Amino acid sequence: MPAFDGRTLRAGLRARDRAAAFYLSNPRITLIDLGRKMRDGRLTDDLTVRFHVREKPRGATYEAFAVQHPELVLPSDTDLGFPVDYIEATYHSQLWASFFPDASNQRDQFCNPLQGGISISNEWDYGYGTLGGLVKDRVTGDKMILSAWHVLASSAYTRPGLRIFQPGVGDGGTPRDTVARFTRHAMSQGIDAAVATLERFRSTLNEEYEIGPVTGVVEPMIDMRLVKSGRASQVTHGLISGVEGERPVWYGGFRRTIRHIVHIMQTPEAGQVSRGGDSGSWWLEAVTHKAAALHIAGNDDPEYALAISMPRVLEALQVDI
Repeated sequence: MPAFDGRTLRAGLRARDRAAAFYLSNPRITLIDLGRKMRDGRLTDDLTVRFHVREKPRGATYEAFAVQHPELVLPSDTDLGFPVDYIEATYHSQLWASFFPDASNQRDQFCNPLQGGISISNEWDYGYGTLGGLVKDRVTGDKMILSAWHVLASSAYTRPGLRIFQPGVGDGGTPRDTVARFTRHAMSQGIDAAVATLERFRSTLNEEYEIGPVTGVVEPMIDMRLVKSGRASQVTHGLISGVEGERPVWYGGFRRTIRHIVHIMQTPEAGQVSRGGDSGSWWLEAVTHKAAALHIAGNDDPEYALAISMPRVLEALQVDI
């Protein structure tokens, strides 16, 4: 597919900003981003501002809906001044609270050394997420774990020092499995990410389970092919279809807006993208294995994933890979 020139991208981002300002509070919206138009589940060459909605009324149903709820009607191309698209999807955070035994998946067990792609949780949770990867504090040089906020903290009332277990509680983790202490998060900047400082009980490896070493960081771009290692779905692949998304979400009783979201869909070869338990995993550029995004949510039918731009995550948390 043809790449987009800088002028078109800048115009699209300005239109996306307008769309978010006026329509993100619409209760139908699950995400607003900038990406390729979808037709019959396939990407086209057209760049659009995309409104992801819980349900798309169609035909006569839409006409009746528009009359009854004019305040919920979303803009057309003419209204926004830029091409628009509507995608039906409801995204859910992928922290899991159930245990599905799988003899072929060793990620749910005690792992030494620690590395990305394995089970983890804080001591308050009853489920598990994924240890995304290892980073270093820019000021102190301390080694840290980086994962999603809703994996390492999960509450607005969490304070530094909360114990982090590997494996996670949902995989049998207990206080004796403490590997780190929650340190800080970036939710105040609209970024569902957090870090925990490692304790010196286990060795570490700058790798993603069954993928290999993380070689750096890269800006996520439309059409980039990705690979990730997640606690639940293991090694999966995806394709970036949209960038710079904003998502309204309720976390722990508070309404928040998550920003810098990357939308990921199945590759043309298909296959699962993610499942519950993958929250916190890192999406790497498939060719270079540079970290592109932090996984936070998914939609099962069709298979979509949401992640946050890794450069924005690292800057917000003041850490480096």
